[in-house]
Amino acid sequence: MTILFILRSLLYLFALAIPFAHSGVVIDYDLYGLGLYFLLIPGQAVLAFFFSPPARRLKHSLLAAGLFQLVLSLLFAGGVSGILQYLLLGSWSFLSTWLLFRFRWRIAAVPELIFLAAVYLRLVNFTRGLSSSAGVPDSLPQLLLFTGIAALLMQLLIIMLILRRRWEEPRGTWEYTSVLAVAVPLLLAAALLVPGDFVQHTVVFNQLFEPPEPEYRPLDEEAEGLPGGNLQGRSPLEGRRGRNGQPGLYGLPADRWGEGRRRGERDGEGEGSGTGGRQYAVMVVASPQDPTYLADGYYDSFDPVRGFGKALEMPLNEIVGRRLLETWFNPLIPRDRSRLNTEIFTLSTRPERTLAYLPLRAEPTIFDPSVHPFTYSYPHVAAISVSDPYDWVTSRDYSSREREQLSGELEIDMDPAAEERFRSYLEPVLAEAEGPGEKILAILKSFEELQYEIGFDEDVSVAAMEHFLFTSKSGDCTEFSNTAAILGRLAGIPSRVVTGYLASEGLQTMSHLQGLMLLRESIPSLKDHPLEELYLVTTAHRHSWPQFYLPDYGWIDFESTQYAIPPLPGGDPNSQDVVIPLIENRTVAGRDFQIPWNLLRQVMLSLFILLFAALYAYRYGREILLRHLASRPGRKGLLSAEKLLLSLLANEGLRLKKRSETPREYAEVVPELGPFVGIYEKLRFKPGISTEEEKKLRKELLDELHKAVSLRRRRGLKGALYRLLNLKGVVFP
Repeated sequence: MTILFILRSLLYLFALAIPFAHSGVVIDYDLYGLGLYFLLIPGQAVLAFFFSPPARRLKHSLLAAGLFQLVLSLLFAGGVSGILQYLLLGSWSFLSTWLLFRFRWRIAAVPELIFLAAVYLRLVNFTRGLSSSAGVPDSLPQLLLFTGIAALLMQLLIIMLILRRRWEEPRGTWEYTSVLAVAVPLLLAAALLVPGDFVQHTVVFNQLFEPPEPEYRPLDEEAEGLPGGNLQGRSPLEGRRGRNGQPGLYGLPADRWGEGRRRGERDGEGEGSGTGGRQYAVMVVASPQDPTYLADGYYDSFDPVRGFGKALEMPLNEIVGRRLLETWFNPLIPRDRSRLNTEIFTLSTRPERTLAYLPLRAEPTIFDPSVHPFTYSYPHVAAISVSDPYDWVTSRDYSSREREQLSGELEIDMDPAAEERFRSYLEPVLAEAEGPGEKILAILKSFEELQYEIGFDEDVSVAAMEHFLFTSKSGDCTEFSNTAAILGRLAGIPSRVVTGYLASEGLQTMSHLQGLMLLRESIPSLKDHPLEELYLVTTAHRHSWPQFYLPDYGWIDFESTQYAIPPLPGGDPNSQDVVIPLIENRTVAGRDFQIPWNLLRQVMLSLFILLFAALYAYRYGREILLRHLASRPGRKGLLSAEKLLLSLLANEGLRLKKRSETPREYAEVVPELGPFVGIYEKLRFKPGISTEEEKKLRKELLDELHKAVSLRRRRGLKGALYRLLNLKGVVFP
């Protein structure tokens, strides 16, 4: 039974570890998942198998399982819901293993089969739609599908062997089932027919020469414009504007979209660019809230020189790039006031996820190449703050507990000279401000004499912010947001910087609206949302803003450029020409599936090698353990000596001892065991043996053990190889 338990555990871990090895299905397990799937569930199974009755008393087993579960719950579970889930799944793992191996209840095997089948089904489904598969061989997803099916069939076979009452009979059944456990599933998997278009990976070769500039197509005639629209004919793109100074709208063939974006960014257009350039579509957002701040990075650590930095271990930063296999739920939801649960849908050209604060739930990203470049789509639910300035100015001050919990977001360590300069700026600004809300508004209003220049600068150093505030008095959203956060911390307000994109009605020109209408006609998923809730987010809408923490209201997005001097004419990238992709409904061409025989042979060989390596490691590790235990006094040492002898004799080719046979009955078949059995029965059943006599008999027992094995030992090189490679000894429980 031990070997079956080990194989069962290995197959479980294999299923959960596939995402680590499969470059097309990548899951970043958080601490909660690692503790649950890789520590709690297998750990409880080990306790149920090795430490439950008859090996240990039931109360001791339950106590050990309970303590193990309690420790892991406190370390990894998080909130109350997480602890309850740990309790349920840990109890299920312990009970199902105990009932399956000790009582062989068939019903105990059903949940684990359903669980493993669901895992493999999800892996198969998400393998088809992950862009990261594009860089791996075409045959790998099919191969992993075969491997999953084979592993599931092996799990079924192992459970069948566990449930058989007399599985060790007739002679040779173990050897046959060991071979069939590997061969039959792999043969079935190799013969499985998979549709030719199951996975499509198109290989694109980069050309050595510089391709010509893609053709930008004006869209007013084709779309017949909008009433009072901004597009007039097909004049050249550079310098062209629609009516009333509105930007023009152009289309770029979808198959050349990446080329146009790269060329525009190389020429200084797009994100944070100046006049005469282009703004390229990045995503379409459906949200009932205006504005909607979509974050892709939170910066709450502070360096005296470099300024605000991203904390990579922060859950809000981890979820941005994490590939999800199932719905993600935020385990830590504060009880903030004035928040509205809002469902937001994003159709994006970027694989990274952008989420509004406070994210409550996020669905896995769907990869759809038929609407390239809007390849990625995902809905999420966020509790967006709907508090207003009145709520802010009437907010209470921070409690000592809040200051302790938010000490990281209050930390401000910088050069004393620079800090003194910032504080000298802050002192008159906060002269009449009392509560935290009034201080925040006072800081933002103090920027009314600073010039706002649209752009997105990467320099967030303290020196750059000092130069912005005291020398140039002109900057983009990066300078405004980082400076506001610095001043906020100096004022005793928990502050951090957020980067992402801004979806706002105020940024939607007529060209953006017309582009939305055209995209809505080409992309079916956008028709599920009303036009008035759709926002075309472009490279010009890349943004940085501060978040301040207010008591009872939590973290709130603030617009640090709200009171600044507006950009000069021609300095607003949002007035640049809008470029959207021309999407035509297309299907991914299917290909006839060809079984990758070479790869299958390699995997089959690897599976056999791993299987036999595990069996030999178990055999020799078990023998070493039994040799150590056999020298100990007591009943456990006696039973270990018996198991060691039977295992060594089995490795010499003797038939396996039946479970119903007594040692004396088995000695009739193997006469060399007679002296060993005689001493064994004295030690086990003779009452009142003294300590000295027990030591003497135990030494004689071990001597007879080695003598019996020596008498039955095969001679010569052939016998040594047979003994070295034989696996009969692993069968004994």
